[in-house]
Amino acid sequence: MWPTARAIAAEGALACYYSGYPAWKLHAPESATLRCHSLRTNIVYALLKYAPASLRPASRSLFLWQDRGFDRWVGAHLEHCDFIHAMPGQALHTFRAARKIGIRTVLNHATGPARTWVEIMRPEYTRVGLQLEHHCPYDAAYFEREDEEYALADFHCVASSIVRDQLLTLGIPRDRVWLAPYGADTGEPVFHREGEPPADGFRILFGGQISLRKGLRTLLDALTIAGHADWKMDFTGARLAESSHDFATYKGATPLTFAGPLPQRDLAQRMRQSSVLVLPSLEEGFGLVIPQALNCGCPCIVSDRTGGADLIRHRDNGSIVPTGDARALATELEWWAANPRRTPDNFTWTQGARAIIAESEAALHR
Repeated sequence: MWPTARAIAAEGALACYYSGYPAWKLHAPESATLRCHSLRTNIVYALLKYAPASLRPASRSLFLWQDRGFDRWVGAHLEHCDFIHAMPGQALHTFRAARKIGIRTVLNHATGPARTWVEIMRPEYTRVGLQLEHHCPYDAAYFEREDEEYALADFHCVASSIVRDQLLTLGIPRDRVWLAPYGADTGEPVFHREGEPPADGFRILFGGQISLRKGLRTLLDALTIAGHADWKMDFTGARLAESSHDFATYKGATPLTFAGPLPQRDLAQRMRQSSVLVLPSLEEGFGLVIPQALNCGCPCIVSDRTGGADLIRHRDNGSIVPTGDARALATELEWWAANPRRTPDNFTWTQGARAIIAESEAALHR
């Protein structure tokens, strides 16, 4: 939400930004008014970084403690404005306070509804012999809280048509859902084209958390079907233990490399050096790596459940494949290997910010 808020500030429409992070970490422009409450955030990340795993609470408990404390603080310090945006799980007290003082409420969804996530992912965890409840961040108490947040929301803001359609399926009226796509870069450009990619063969890049949600089995099966030992498959991002089954059973010829999480500048350089980025997610509200890669001139092959597919022009700046269809993914990989091309885009946060401003102005005049 912070890059969107910066872009709204640049348009002269941001009243205030409430953050759980310290102000020095946000590098706020002069036009942005910040209210920061970072004590719990500092404690959580200090525990995650320095405390032995055996002595610290579970990550899920820490983040719930962080989010709910921040929500209560915003609710107690909310200043008057026309609209307040908050994310699911952090909106309950904020929205209660907003309703009391006449502020319109906007639930801002970075991902799809939690119930949809559970429905999609339960079979995938069962497939690898894991129990969803041991890995799922949602429980009955979360759903009860989310239901009240939905009831208090005047509007919903989403970054993709996929999340919009999921909300419509839950019964949210279409005229209460705002579509405001994400972008890449604020301030100094990071994700941009810079020269030509190295001519060292067909290089595939995956960027993001290496987890079951990202459709890794589909990707590994596609590589096995294609059977190219001369291709390269690079994974960047944190590798979760839940993915170990699929990597252990991989029999493809394409070698796999793992770089771990990368700073944005290093990630952008990887994108510029790659032939395609692949994101075959089973569930993905957007996928920020998509506009980032497209801005670098790196085509993106994505599943049709990936929200960032809204940005893809098939076989121009990428490809869209049916979710879970390894043969279709292998076909698109083969096509891009035979038809290399670079079509750099320029997706910024301004488009989404202007969509939010336009929807807000329309709502004020209803």
